[in-house]
Amino acid sequence: MSNSELTGIERQLVLQYLIDGNVPVTVTEIQSSDNGTNFKNNTEQTEPKKNIKNISWGVFPVALHGEQLTVLSQGIILLKNPPEAVKNFDGKEVRVQFYFNKLGLFFITKMKSIKSGLALVIPEKIKKIEEEPEKESGNFSATLFYESGKKTGELNIKCGFITEFKLFVQPKWSDIKEEYQIKAKKYLEKAVMTSRSIGNSIGNGLHLINVSKYLSQEILNEETAIEGRKTPPAIIYIDHEKIVFAEKKENLLLEIGLEYAIKLGFPILNSPIKERTVYLTFVVENIFENDETTKSCAICKYTSIKEEDVRYLHDKMPS
Repeated sequence: MSNSELTGIERQLVLQYLIDGNVPVTVTEIQSSDNGTNFKNNTEQTEPKKNIKNISWGVFPVALHGEQLTVLSQGIILLKNPPEAVKNFDGKEVRVQFYFNKLGLFFITKMKSIKSGLALVIPEKIKKIEEEPEKESGNFSATLFYESGKKTGELNIKCGFITEFKLFVQPKWSDIKEEYQIKAKKYLEKAVMTSRSIGNSIGNGLHLINVSKYLSQEILNEETAIEGRKTPPAIIYIDHEKIVFAEKKENLLLEIGLEYAIKLGFPILNSPIKERTVYLTFVVENIFENDETTKSCAICKYTSIKEEDVRYLHDKMPS
């Protein structure tokens, strides 16, 4: 049994918890991205990999309130007056996620039609949502602070990174998946017009490609293993003049007009000095949201940075 799976006793406790009622869940259709031909150690066949479908395909997580569910002692969940989005899952394999004592859990099952409506059978295997390892970008690190006097309270947060956004690599329009490019173009045009209308320089505009990509392109859910835990702002672009952060709505931190300080750490190989440290301050120039207002990008310009650090960051970005 995997450490991520509940034991028999744990499963019974969770089942009783669901039976007692008022447990909200989210349901997401899944698909197999593998034909089953992958092998582990060349001998052990692995299960087909499951991926959440992109929102552009009309499939996305649907939240169900506790009062919409009835859980029977046999381990069957009956759905009462489910929304149309859930009805579309009929006959399809779905992932059901919920929290038990703030611990994230999920199981995979099939949505089935019965006389009274729709039902889900809770399988033997219920799994824990495992903590994702902290994403880094080539061991490059960044720690965010409030600049003294600009905000009450203290802030000392290690910034995150998103795998789909490579830092110190010039963004290209082709980095955006073709099915998202029409939507991305709309976000790009809006960002350019808004920036010009308020007098903000967009420079070469490369950073706006990553902004458009983040706002338009659906990225697999960043699930949290502990309920209520917030994720830090993620850096999706950086050069010698600007830095861009991506944030989800429930984790909003950066504010337009406020000034922040940040410490950047660059590993140095084969040197007694293990890291090059860059300290700078920046102000948030603008924040752009997606149409659903579920995520945003904060575009920031530097307000203080040493000349040698400007050259260092400039040299890290290819011409």
